[in-house]
Amino acid sequence: KDMRNINSIVIFYVIFFFQAEDGIRYSPVTGVQTCALPIYATPLVFAVIGETITEKSGVVNLSLDGSMLLSAMTGFAVSFTTGNVVLGLVAGGLISSNLALIVAFSSIRLRLNQIAVGIVLTLLATKLSAFLGQDFVRKPGPSVQDVHIPLLGDIPGIGPILFQQNLLVYFSYILIGISFWFIFYTRHGLNLQS
Repeated sequence: KDMRNINSIVIFYVIFFFQAEDGIRYSPVTGVQTCALPIYATPLVFAVIGETITEKSGVVNLSLDGSMLLSAMTGFAVSFTTGNVVLGLVAGGLISSNLALIVAFSSIRLRLNQIAVGIVLTLLATKLSAFLGQDFVRKPGPSVQDVHIPLLGDIPGIGPILFQQNLLVYFSYILIGISFWFIFYTRHGLNLQS
């Protein structure tokens, strides 16, 4: 199952890499610029990798949708008010990790039903993000700057898609490899699989 999750991420990237001729072609499926697809996929990559490791440890976290919404709203709100993207990323990560901690504590320590806890937290976080985020709707905020890798970004077709992205996209590329190595080639990863 873990291998399927990682394979799905890789296949998702590969499908859209080969659709671009010069990096600015629009995808016939989504109508979105092909270069932008890794940016849109990056939050999902982080969530899938985290959920893969969580499920291997025996906890089913069904609150991912609500967790992603609440952490995205918090990250944007903090970035918007402070003007600092790094503080926004840290705040969003703290919110998401605290929701995951609630799921783990309630299912492992309190022995509550993981499905029920996940559904309740999804509904709570979704509604909470909509309520608290009302003041930040349709407001432009700071963003993570793109980093163009000089020689690799000039490769026809895949260069603009792979190597003209922001740091979070590059970090997701690295995290895919690290998580694969961790799950299948380390003692802790093999213990998770057993």
